[in-house]
Amino acid sequence: MKNIYLTLLSAAVIGSGLFVAFPTFAEERNPKAEKPAKKKSAFFPFRGKIKSVDAEKSVLTLPGAKGKPDRLFTLVKEAKLTLDGERARLGDIKAGMYVGGRAKRISETKVEAHTINVKSKAPERKKPAKK
Repeated sequence: MKNIYLTLLSAAVIGSGLFVAFPTFAEERNPKAEKPAKKKSAFFPFRGKIKSVDAEKSVLTLPGAKGKPDRLFTLVKEAKLTLDGERARLGDIKAGMYVGGRAKRISETKVEAHTINVKSKAPERKKPAKK
């Protein structure tokens, strides 16, 4: 009888050690549980109709949404600026043209534009297919 209790006790100790050392089956089947979160890029896309251009300060202004202030984009020195697919200078850009690009938020109020693609005419909008 003493041997049976001793055997069961040692099996319980070894068995509990296995549960602690190895993950459960549920954890093995759920690979998302331990994956680190992806870092969110500081860059974001922007587009719209240009409201004004300040070549001296290197600033593009786009109108804000209803009830919101205008959006100001400061161009970085290494900014890639194109006008209708051709390399351009900020002095070539006029109000009323359409712009799209990539910018980076520096602070709550400051945004730097790194890539600026300007079109002199409004881009064509794709219409959804009717079913």
